[in-house]
Amino acid sequence: MTDQKLNLALIDDHRLLTTSLSNLLSKYEFINSITIYSNPKEFLKGETEVDIIISDLMMPEMSGIDLLDAFSKHKSKARIILLTSVTEVPTVRHALRNGAFGYLCKDSSPEELADAILTVHQGEVYIGESLRNAVMRNSITEDRTVYNLSPREKEVLVMVCSGKTIKETAYDMGLSANTVQTYYKTIMKKFNLNRTVDLIVFAIRNGLYNPSGELPK
Repeated sequence: MTDQKLNLALIDDHRLLTTSLSNLLSKYEFINSITIYSNPKEFLKGETEVDIIISDLMMPEMSGIDLLDAFSKHKSKARIILLTSVTEVPTVRHALRNGAFGYLCKDSSPEELADAILTVHQGEVYIGESLRNAVMRNSITEDRTVYNLSPREKEVLVMVCSGKTIKETAYDMGLSANTVQTYYKTIMKKFNLNRTVDLIVFAIRNGLYNPSGELPK
């Protein structure tokens, strides 16, 4: 429990949800004020000093991910918790990598949300109970996948993701096109993918490639 009274912002385009949530959270002694916004743009336009922002992920005008991107440019110390019905692990990991301190499903209990608010306020990341095991399993699988990529395969991965053809990659690496093609097929098999576009999306989402062209560690 914190001695500080917290100011919250609730952002969701469903008014009934934010009103109900506000009523539930206002019963906790550590809550000082709760301000409701129908979308992130409204919040950013009339931004007030808050400690915790609880936002939906999928909204018409501006998504929760867009809010994270926009908020990263502010000097505010407020921390963002995403409360959403989207449970795909890659989305959870992407949100956390982009600045979210918390990620919970909308079927979470008020008690768990209150616990998440306190945890996040203390500077720790909170992942909803219903998502933790899946996120952990995904992390272990990802680590094994990266470990299984040889240095040459990592180099081929980056070049292919940057838009180079097999022949161009072979020329840059001083290898034959057949050798590079073999590396490429091996990478696709390890990731269980069939198309180059899927490989690029997978690599970006999982931190194996970024537009700067840096090699994955």
